Amino acid sequence: MKDQNSMTLRLHMNSERVQNSMKIQLTSFTKEGGVLCRRLRRELVNLGYEAEGCCKYATEDLMLLTEDIRTHTKKAFEDCNAVIFIGAAGIAVRAIAPFIRSKDSDPAVLVIDEKGRYVIPVLSGHVGGANSLAVRIAGILSAQPVITTATDINRKFAVDTWAEEQGCFIANIENIKYISAAILRGETVGLHSDFPVDGSLPEYIDTSDNAHAGICISREYKQYFPHTLHLIPKQYVLGIGCRKNTAYENLLEVVNSVLRSHGISACEVGAVASIDIKAGERALIMLAKHLKIPFYTYPAQELSAVQGSFSQSDFVRETTGVDNVCERAAVNVGNGRLAAGKYSRSGITVAIAQKEWRCSFEDNTGIFGS
Repeated sequence: MKDQNSMTLRLHMNSERVQNSMKIQLTSFTKEGGVLCRRLRRELVNLGYEAEGCCKYATEDLMLLTEDIRTHTKKAFEDCNAVIFIGAAGIAVRAIAPFIRSKDSDPAVLVIDEKGRYVIPVLSGHVGGANSLAVRIAGILSAQPVITTATDINRKFAVDTWAEEQGCFIANIENIKYISAAILRGETVGLHSDFPVDGSLPEYIDTSDNAHAGICISREYKQYFPHTLHLIPKQYVLGIGCRKNTAYENLLEVVNSVLRSHGISACEVGAVASIDIKAGERALIMLAKHLKIPFYTYPAQELSAVQGSFSQSDFVRETTGVDNVCERAAVNVGNGRLAAGKYSRSGITVAIAQKEWRCSFEDNTGIFGS
């Protein structure tokens, strides 16, 4: 097992787009499917999703699907968090087959029949969020979600969904199967946490160290059980300021340097934050895309109101309207504490805040089945 604390950000130039909310691509293949696609797209946009819809037939508010389905699906896999096909399941399966890679990188994929009766998650049910999205869309359409994941249909604890909801990096995703299989067999799954634990433990989860399979929540990898699922809390926030049109490779170099100097792994970073005038900054958008984390931006007035002791710059105040961007933005996410003050190089400033993280098992996210 590779030491996760040695992880740094590798240059990744294939995709340049990221949004703060889930980005969804809807594709329909019939006229009736186009009507449903238009309706669902509008509903999703109203809920705050970035949703784009297309159809093979000209439909109001939808793009016309003119390219072949393979090319279209490839683009959707690269750019989107979720891909929804309105039509036959067979079309969807054949379309996505060449692009499936792994459960920690594939987008959620769902199929909906053109009558809007059934919503079927077919890929990335837990980690990608397909199951929860299916339930939400079914509610919008008054449809039936067709969930086939064993832990969900048996109303058992789903560790991968829980980890995502809790903001944890799953270091060895291949070991999820040992946890889920043990729970489905009714066997005890161990839990070791270096962080405080709140709430009642789910059924079959126990702090015993005698279990054959177990969950270890720690910054450091520990083979605590014969089959250990290692979860790393994303408890740090990168606050960043930079010149306009900063090169992505320069930003990566500075960010990696700051993380290494403070002994923080890239997989422990849960968000990127800056001032609102940087909301369209390509390098910051790509960084968030690379890390698969949200990119938050705040107006100068809100940053100025953040409580704490921060370094000050007259130049930054004159330029942005606030005396410090990186430190204030980092602390403002989750009301964290400043863990690393402003570091400046090549027109880039980086600060790190640490949020309080606790291991919570309160069942308020739907992770115990639906």
